[in-house]
Amino acid sequence: MTAKPTLEEIFTDAHAFFFLLTGEEAMRLKLWEIGPEEIVIDRPKNAPMRKTILGYIPTLRGDGIYEIEGMVNMEEKPDQMPNTVRVRIDPMSVRKVNRRQYPRYSFTPPIDVAICEDGSGRVTSGRMINLSAGGLRIESAEEITADHPLVFTFEIELDEEVHELAKMGQVVYELPEGDHHTYGVKFTNPGDEDALVKDGEAPIQSIDATIDLMNLVNRLLVREE
Repeated sequence: MTAKPTLEEIFTDAHAFFFLLTGEEAMRLKLWEIGPEEIVIDRPKNAPMRKTILGYIPTLRGDGIYEIEGMVNMEEKPDQMPNTVRVRIDPMSVRKVNRRQYPRYSFTPPIDVAICEDGSGRVTSGRMINLSAGGLRIESAEEITADHPLVFTFEIELDEEVHELAKMGQVVYELPEGDHHTYGVKFTNPGDEDALVKDGEAPIQSIDATIDLMNLVNRLLVREE
């Protein structure tokens, strides 16, 4: 019989933060300790501490996340750090999601997006077909230069609130289709391989942006159900 893995064996590339899902937002908390079947995180401020919690632990490189569901243990150990809580997690329930597996939302009809070549000021119009926290797919009547950094600006309306987004990305594939082109785009905000800080760790600002966009996509998907 294969031995059950421990959290220590699973989270070998875990970042030092836990993102607690609190409805529409994700609260970033410090991840202090990883044990065989529990983690120790900051006690949330200005948020109710439920017995069962959901959240994410990003990877160090920012190219994926671990999806977490755990039970909070409010009883403190004698040597436990102040203002922290222990969360018991079944290692078998942990799911690692890589960039290519991020939830994706399709827009019907597609929505307008402005595509700007970084530094040149040239703006091309397009239509966004789908969106994930890792990238998007667009169509445009104009040809887009693939070897330049691009900024994609668009608006998403959700629950009577307009979210204005500007994401940097690069074209990873092109499909000519009659009178227009379809492009696959990977977001390249700081945190990708060419923008890692020391020791291969993604900047926390990039992690925050990825989690925020993932939550927005998840909310769009929930609204559609």
